[in-house]
Amino acid sequence: MDMVRASADTPPARSMPGMGDHPSGTALYAAIVTALYRREKTGHGGVVRSSLLQNGLWANGCAVQTRLFGEHVPHRPLREDAPNALANHYRTRDGRWFIMALFNEQRQLRGLLDAIGREDLTEDPRFATDAARKQNAAALVQVLDEVFATRDLAEWRRILDGVGITFGIVGTVDEVSDDPQMRACGGLVPFADGAGLTVATPFHVDGAAQVAPRRAPRVGQHSAEVLRDAGYSDAEIETLRARGALG
Repeated sequence: MDMVRASADTPPARSMPGMGDHPSGTALYAAIVTALYRREKTGHGGVVRSSLLQNGLWANGCAVQTRLFGEHVPHRPLREDAPNALANHYRTRDGRWFIMALFNEQRQLRGLLDAIGREDLTEDPRFATDAARKQNAAALVQVLDEVFATRDLAEWRRILDGVGITFGIVGTVDEVSDDPQMRACGGLVPFADGAGLTVATPFHVDGAAQVAPRRAPRVGQHSAEVLRDAGYSDAEIETLRARGALG
């Protein structure tokens, strides 16, 4: 939370629900499967364990290890002061954001500048070389800010896709259900009864079909079944229901 805030002067970001719990669950799953594999190979069982704290540390391992080696770990600079203007966030006319990642500048830069109507920048000495662009990154951010503010996200998406620019939309949860990639990758699947969508497991195993997810039961939905399994007769269950013991 300290490392992802906009600058050292802004409050730390607040984490979203599940950011620590889900990775910890995944780590515990990996530990269980590894232990089962060891048992299969060696016959030796064992207890596996993990912790929320250790998973948080592991997820931040790059920064922590850098510090353990005695190196400085700086906060991220303000977006306007990004060290590389071609790997930065930009805002479109309709208030949406996208992240551009032009990592092969030699191959992609000319196509980008032509597509956004600023091919003149190739002749600008401030941006003519990799070294010059890094030295004048703040100035280039300002130029691109002005350019990308002239069109809506949908139009920029079509333009950038057309010239093979690597970028990602800063999406919202409201858009997830209509995202074709979410369904194509199996991230969203219908409930077993077909009524609505739900988030699917991220694990896929060839030849093993995932069980269709079901909605959580209502309170008391399976009370009669549980009581029957416990030895109660239907008459006894109805008596309990009539007395208000069952909802």
